[in-house]
Amino acid sequence: MAAPSSAEESLRRKLELLESNLRKQEKQQAQELVQCKYELNELQRLVKDLEAQTQKLDVIGRNGPDHFVRRAEWTIEKFSEKASSMKKGESIWSPKFKAAGLDGLQLEFLPNGREKTTFEGFCSLFLWCPGGTRVRYQLWVGNFLRAPDEDEYGSRIGHGHSNFCPTWPEVDKETDSIRIGVDLLEVRSTEERSSSNVQLVTRSLESMIDREVEVVRNAQVTRVVWEITKVSERLAQLPRGASMWSPLFSAAGIREILLEFYPNGSTNTTKDGNCAFYIRCPEGVTMVVTLFVGKVKKGPIKTTFDSLTGKGLPDYCRIQDEIDTEKDTLEVGIELKNQPNQTLTFSS
Repeated sequence: MAAPSSAEESLRRKLELLESNLRKQEKQQAQELVQCKYELNELQRLVKDLEAQTQKLDVIGRNGPDHFVRRAEWTIEKFSEKASSMKKGESIWSPKFKAAGLDGLQLEFLPNGREKTTFEGFCSLFLWCPGGTRVRYQLWVGNFLRAPDEDEYGSRIGHGHSNFCPTWPEVDKETDSIRIGVDLLEVRSTEERSSSNVQLVTRSLESMIDREVEVVRNAQVTRVVWEITKVSERLAQLPRGASMWSPLFSAAGIREILLEFYPNGSTNTTKDGNCAFYIRCPEGVTMVVTLFVGKVKKGPIKTTFDSLTGKGLPDYCRIQDEIDTEKDTLEVGIELKNQPNQTLTFSS
């Protein structure tokens, strides 16, 4: 048998070298696969531990029918002791709760306000929501309501008011507690599906139904009276520029009407002792409305709401003349007629 040529010998050596390198790579890949399996098992264990810890968190409503939950009420007990020991800028946090299909909601309450609080004795209140949501909500402390807010939560952050309301008038002195809460009026949550370029937007069906039912129920209502109690205290507690808000309501076929009242006048009030009074409605609403504070009426006037700003007067009337001194109350309100657009237009 003839000896292999130098070319064949060179080829044999190259094959042996390749086989050796291949065996080394297979061994290295086997070791890496074992390591990957170990890391995957460890990651799965950590995920299970995290899920177990999350279940132990104080998240209210986690297992309930949260899509139908629209109000969260939080009571802070032993409030005097807690508030007196806190400095300006220090917060009390509610437990996390689940409502309107959102998880991890939380209220942040600052009894003595924060750095941006400009009114003495006012508290601050903020609603924290997860990212990817747009929420329309109304915050309240005790019996004090704020106008509804609508905020976009790009990430988990708090939105609310630095000058919310005077703190101590809303404290229940018998129980030494204060009630704080939020009404979730509408929620839009967005979920990105990058693989299919689809954006999912969720809106609460029951909230839309509830609004329409209220409109029908109050369609024949043309006079709305808002009785403000303890007016003398309100005058002492709310400086000029600080307002009160009625609950949202519907009347005469118009949804989401809001009354805004300034006992000591707004920043645009020019005469001392005068109050300011405004009405807010959704954009596009046209109505004939008469405002009244006590026995003083202004109107009727026909107006169209082309923005979210209110319609009214900064110098409405002298408030002291309209207070029921025996009851320490004041009646403010509206008489209205809806003027709907009679033209139904479609385009395609």
